Amino acid sequence: MPDWTQIEFQAFINQYDKSMVLNYAPTIMHSKKDKEPEAFKSLIALLFIFGFLLIYIAISIIFLPIYFSPYLFYPIVGITGLISAILLYYYIKSNVNIKLKECWFEIYEYYSPEHGKYFCIVYYPIFSGKCHPNKAKNIVYKLYQDELIKSKLDIAQVEVHFKYVPSETPKFKPLGYFFQYGRGFPFQSEEIDRNAWKYFPINKSFDENYLATANWDHQFEWREDLELDYDKLHSYAPWLLHKWDENTLKPLTEEYKKTLNIEMRPIKAYPGLMPWKGNLESQEFENYKSYKDLQIMNEVIEKIIGLEVKIKKIKDLEGFL
Repeated sequence: MPDWTQIEFQAFINQYDKSMVLNYAPTIMHSKKDKEPEAFKSLIALLFIFGFLLIYIAISIIFLPIYFSPYLFYPIVGITGLISAILLYYYIKSNVNIKLKECWFEIYEYYSPEHGKYFCIVYYPIFSGKCHPNKAKNIVYKLYQDELIKSKLDIAQVEVHFKYVPSETPKFKPLGYFFQYGRGFPFQSEEIDRNAWKYFPINKSFDENYLATANWDHQFEWREDLELDYDKLHSYAPWLLHKWDENTLKPLTEEYKKTLNIEMRPIKAYPGLMPWKGNLESQEFENYKSYKDLQIMNEVIEKIIGLEVKIKKIKDLEGFL
């Protein structure tokens, strides 16, 4: 059982000051070049039409010695080819920016006579989508989102920890941040580590050292990390700065958790850092759900295509979907 206890937001503000929720909401830098194809259904239709075309051509070749009608063959090939070209063009040109839409949060409390009282605000920045760097796998991932999650929204997590000292002013002493640290990897690298949770003291965020999206999976690094990574900084410029306000910062309710289908997402159910145990920089956290979505995606690929076939491009899926 976790040591943290969740507190309803209304109960929290009845006893404490709600301003800390807004004041410590992480400001995030996000690349404007983080995009995803919008016309996903067009791509699925393209795969089916193209698959039909290949089957029709194969059947026509098989029965060529027996019967061949150019009046039927060429119009069908021409029309389906034209439709495929239009759908492909529409899909390629339909890339839209992935945006930060809003930020939900939960509040947790820990208390013991020995260690005192601690609080954690878990922020959930909500992205409008996610695009896997492998174009072929991205199609399967979109199917996973559409069929199981019922939403294309992507959710990140950032913990902010506090120690409560009632005898001092202010009573809430900010300790630091805890999040998936994605520094050092290219933005479009398939190699990601979702168990790379790392703690940073609160002064790490001083001097406008904002959080920045580190990769397509919406892990984070610091602005100063990004400035040292010349290729990522300039290849994915411009970077937009997103700050939260009372309209975009909302308490996460059980009802909305069901809407987001949290259980099917690689989201941990409670804070991973335990500051009362000390040695914050060396604490590690592993979430058994970390790779749940990617595991399901890979299992689908293995069942449909097999282990031997490596897919990287959209054409690698032709004939399987």
